[in-house]
Amino acid sequence: MSIAMGKDYNSAKSNTSTSVKSGGGGGPGKPVPSPDKDYNSAKSNTSTSVNSGGGGGPGIVGVGKTLGLVKTIIMTTVLISAAGAGADVYQTYNDAIEIDLEKHITDADFELSDDKSEISGTVGFDIPQMGMFEKSIIASVHATVLESNPTTEADYEFEYMLGSGEQFYDFTLDDLDPVTVEKIEAGQPLDIEYSGTISVTYLGIEIPSVTMDIPLTTATVETA
Repeated sequence: MSIAMGKDYNSAKSNTSTSVKSGGGGGPGKPVPSPDKDYNSAKSNTSTSVNSGGGGGPGIVGVGKTLGLVKTIIMTTVLISAAGAGADVYQTYNDAIEIDLEKHITDADFELSDDKSEISGTVGFDIPQMGMFEKSIIASVHATVLESNPTTEADYEFEYMLGSGEQFYDFTLDDLDPVTVEKIEAGQPLDIEYSGTISVTYLGIEIPSVTMDIPLTTATVETA
């Protein structure tokens, strides 16, 4: 077989080999990078793309399951707490209706100070627990010296923990008006009227449906 002398087989083979390499062929030799491509950059971008896509590595799957479990526990706790709070408010309301408040408030006791410049008072509470959870009451008391002119009066607030037994609270009427001072100097008794409201609170939040009145009561203070 005759070989045409016009062909350069070495040149053709070289061209073929170069074409394969520059096309990324999988031969054992390392591909020759094209001057227009940045292979490191491409590899870096490819790697970043895979990672940012949240590939399912065991660590990432574990975190997802843990977060899902935490969310479930939180939602369950919220639902149980809401249901418990609702039941407690209902029970508190029923307990408040059944309580005869007058039996659990010690009548206020008033007396004149030694120098006869002020009137001190003491009121007591012994109110049982209401509902299932621990609660407090805020007792607001308004006291007025009858027939005073200008009117001698004042407002007071006391916080009492329900079910804590009998507790007493002190308050004072001072800056007495001229009419009251004259009665004191003449040794005449003073009539003091007081009333108020009791609001039940849970964790510092008032339960709107549970508010009771402190009955209007009149006490006498001897001044002689």
